[in-house]
Amino acid sequence: MNKKRISEVILELPKHKMAENIEQAYRQITTECDEFVYTPTKRYKREYKQNQIREAMVKGYIEMSQINLSICSECLHLEYEAEHMVERLVSGG
Repeated sequence: MNKKRISEVILELPKHKMAENIEQAYRQITTECDEFVYTPTKRYKREYKQNQIREAMVKGYIEMSQINLSICSECLHLEYEAEHMVERLVSGG
């Protein structure tokens, strides 16, 4: 039977080294967490802006359609009058 030998090693480090290691680990963890939050936030902000622009465009087209319809309705009788005039001039009557 093959027995594995396990040894325990105890290291003694000066306190300032421990403090440096703890600070480095903390900076690494906070940097990773910041990136973890920053990337999705950036993506959400970009998509939100695109959606705002799209919604503004749709709203503008709807508003302009109402204005264009009003203009067309106001000038429709002039179109009929011009068409009638052309028919009279072409037909000689």
